Amino acid sequence: MAVDVNSYDAWFRAKVQAALEEECTGTSQVQVMQAAQALIDAKREVEPKS
Repeated sequence: MAVDVNSYDAWFRAKVQAALEEECTGTSQVQVMQAAQALIDAKREVEPKS
């Protein structure tokens, strides 16, 4: 499969730029870490201690 490197580069750069300009709120790193910690804590409460 032949690929035009310049066309692919332009397409890829446009996709990256569009993603950078997107204004979605997403999930913050703090929210992700809090959810992960809650899962860890819940797992510790359920499992018997060794």
